[in-house]
Amino acid sequence: MLYDIKEFTARQDFKKRQLPRRLSDRSHLTIEFPQSEGRVIRTFVPFLENPTISEKGKANLNSYNLVGRAGQLFSYGGADSRKLSVSFNITLLHVIAEEAELHDMFKKQFKLFFSETARAQSAFNLEKEAREVEFANSIGMGDGRLSSETRAKADAASPIGTADVDAFIEVDHADLHRTHYLNLIKEITGFDPDEAAEGDLSFIGKGFNSFGINTGDQSENIRKLNETINLVYLWVNLIRASVMNRSDNTTFGPPIVRLTHGGMYNNVPCLLQDYSINIVEEAGYDVQTMVPKRLEISLNLVESRTGNFGKFQAGELELGDNLTGWESVIEKNNMDPYNGFGPIGRADYDTGVKI
Repeated sequence: MLYDIKEFTARQDFKKRQLPRRLSDRSHLTIEFPQSEGRVIRTFVPFLENPTISEKGKANLNSYNLVGRAGQLFSYGGADSRKLSVSFNITLLHVIAEEAELHDMFKKQFKLFFSETARAQSAFNLEKEAREVEFANSIGMGDGRLSSETRAKADAASPIGTADVDAFIEVDHADLHRTHYLNLIKEITGFDPDEAAEGDLSFIGKGFNSFGINTGDQSENIRKLNETINLVYLWVNLIRASVMNRSDNTTFGPPIVRLTHGGMYNNVPCLLQDYSINIVEEAGYDVQTMVPKRLEISLNLVESRTGNFGKFQAGELELGDNLTGWESVIEKNNMDPYNGFGPIGRADYDTGVKI
């Protein structure tokens, strides 16, 4: 098929805009919910659009006024924790467009993100060894030996440790509200409405596949749309939960919220002081589920550097959260932890689910 030059140029521009930037891999929030034995449930909220970030630091200076001196003397009384303000948008159509490219770490697989202790890692290695021996025995290539001690340890092994909470149970909020809406319409009109005709995102199921969600099956398209909407609900709820402790065990306080955005902010550990969520009315809603098509989210974070009160070492999981001073800038031109999940710049960097 032939196109005129304007249409050809427009199509090429659209293709260029579709090139993945993988922004979320490099710009996101890591939310770590505390568990027993020093473990965490590590979850992630992506920035699909560039966030607006501002920071403020303050030194506590004690001033002294001397008699006859036209000026003050100062002593250093430490510094307040750095304060960061982060604003970003969640746009439903943008999430639909990017969902296929999103890494699994941004989705609802909480159990995959338990932080491993050295003991759990050792147990995992034992389990792997036991499986290899059992496989060799099953095909007649092993000597049949597997010590009872190794088997016992392997049976108790898990690469993610033992959870302090029950397994994640998915609630299909989008489907519940969509079905409720369609039932209400049925009661009023007396007939089953066509889902595609009622939802103002129905074009997804009518052959418009520019977002990569169209499967040719209307019910499958609606299912995928519901999954995307539920993903938005998940991110919003993670932010809401970041100012809370655990109600059934109050010894576990609010989660650590880590900010990553390129080289300026690399896994900076913070506590969330407050947040605001604004629904952009002009963007509209999905009629059936009433999910806003655009959310504006603002976070006020305060940096929380406790570590183990040892020496700051960037890139080290245990030491990167320690406090540091200007010597880190002089020595390595770095003040950020550069640690945690998939630290950029390390040889073992991997965006997979390995911890």
